[in-house]
Amino acid sequence: MTVDPKTAPAHGPIVEIDLSALCANYAMIRDAAPEARVSAAVKCDAYGLGLTPISRALFERGGCDEFFVAYPEEGAALREALNNAAARIYCFAGPSEETLALYERVQMTPVINSLTQAELWAKRGAGPTVVHIDTGMNRLGAPMSEAQAIAATLSAAGREVSIVMSHLACASDPTHPKNKDQREKFVEAARRFSGARLSLAASAGALMDKAYQFDLVRPGIALYGGSPFDADDERICDVATLKAPIVQLRDLRPGETVGYGATFTATAPVRIATVALGYGDGYPRNDTPAGAAIVNGALAPIVGRVSMDFITLDITSLKNPVKIGDYAEFFGPRLRLFKAAAAAHRVPYDLLTGLGGRIDRRYL
Repeated sequence: MTVDPKTAPAHGPIVEIDLSALCANYAMIRDAAPEARVSAAVKCDAYGLGLTPISRALFERGGCDEFFVAYPEEGAALREALNNAAARIYCFAGPSEETLALYERVQMTPVINSLTQAELWAKRGAGPTVVHIDTGMNRLGAPMSEAQAIAATLSAAGREVSIVMSHLACASDPTHPKNKDQREKFVEAARRFSGARLSLAASAGALMDKAYQFDLVRPGIALYGGSPFDADDERICDVATLKAPIVQLRDLRPGETVGYGATFTATAPVRIATVALGYGDGYPRNDTPAGAAIVNGALAPIVGRVSMDFITLDITSLKNPVKIGDYAEFFGPRLRLFKAAAAAHRVPYDLLTGLGGRIDRRYL
């Protein structure tokens, strides 16, 4: 249900989530990678925006039927949300003794990250697998030296390898030489898995060059309105709008200070608006003020430190009158997520995934 924040009670922060924009981003990626299947990474509660409504919109309206999660428990929640056995769910964490039964019950496909996991799945698991080969991230995935042994182990047990994947470490910079190096290593490793689909690209790889798209791309942040690059990408629609009500106004005299540590001192008369949003809601706290918000169509800088429940804005220069109950927009169509994250010394990923549980999520 659509709720107008201007008429809602001004109690706390709101994030409006535009499901049409979400599906538009999915369609944009599909157009950018016309020869590849487009899945969706919905881990971490769909990047903080809500697993159930996000996955349902992508499945029912966007046409997405392949999803990646980080942990088996996320996969179980996703299967329940979709209520559809046809959707394919892949779990990055891979199988363990404790999660084998959950994989079977949920009909979830594990991502094999080591020879040990391959041996476990060959003995106890059932159904297809995804194999993750590490080509230079050195985070998760089997080393290239284990690729042949993993292929032989799974083949001997009759376990189909449906996808071979890897993950780019430096795709945020399309010119980085490591991208090409990883692609070459990936192609070499994938030769051990005849007939498997190949997947190297997440959001950045899917959007930067056809050479990285292969058979399946796995976008995450670009679906949710954030650029995966070191610069903003205007092709990506804004999905989330973070706003919070102004709960108090005050006028400062020269010499008066704002917030913990008195990090802001007025050098002239200043009008301050206190907004019901803070680091308790996931908005970044910095020792020095950083960032801004849109208030009545104009940019108002943050002054003083962000506290747990409140942020203070300098509205002195705003032409339009500001009153208690007006909303301050911290990112959204009028203040792009990439710009807001950069101003707060963050990236879009952690600004979205850090959104707190007491923020009211409203789906448009």
